[in-house]
Amino acid sequence: MDILKLKQGLQDELADILERSQFVEKQKQARAVAVDRLTRAEAIAIAATLHGLLGWLPSAQVETSQQSAATAVSVSASVTGDDVITTTGLVILSNDLLTTEFEILTQADYVLLDDFTGDAQKRENREALVQAIFDAFTSSYRRRYEFALTEVGLRSKVLLDGAHIARLSELA
Repeated sequence: MDILKLKQGLQDELADILERSQFVEKQKQARAVAVDRLTRAEAIAIAATLHGLLGWLPSAQVETSQQSAATAVSVSASVTGDDVITTTGLVILSNDLLTTEFEILTQADYVLLDDFTGDAQKRENREALVQAIFDAFTSSYRRRYEFALTEVGLRSKVLLDGAHIARLSELA
């Protein structure tokens, strides 16, 4: 038995494992930088536009959240304080994430998520995603608002009442 050879073999194998681990970690960091570079600014611009459009609604929140290959933009609000209506879109890096050359990735995709079915519907650009999120959110909000106003028990809980709308009209 060649002890020196066995010892050297084990050291070489462990060094290779460490090197691969460091390479994987560098790849994760490079991917995170690419996702941040390509999706975060777009998502923030989308969120700012949506906040300008919907921020006047009581309890409305527009948030962004970083994910592994995307940045999510979520709009939520409550009609009565008990229910929450949410619509989400993604600015996603969907190119070849197995690449080792993340700096060549220059294009993000825009996706509207259907919160009911989980389907993702691709949009052409930032403006189209803003419009899709706005349309989906306001459609749900309108339906829930109308329902709450027709139900005696919910009518008194509605956050967007006549006084609130009158104040908004005065500011406009």
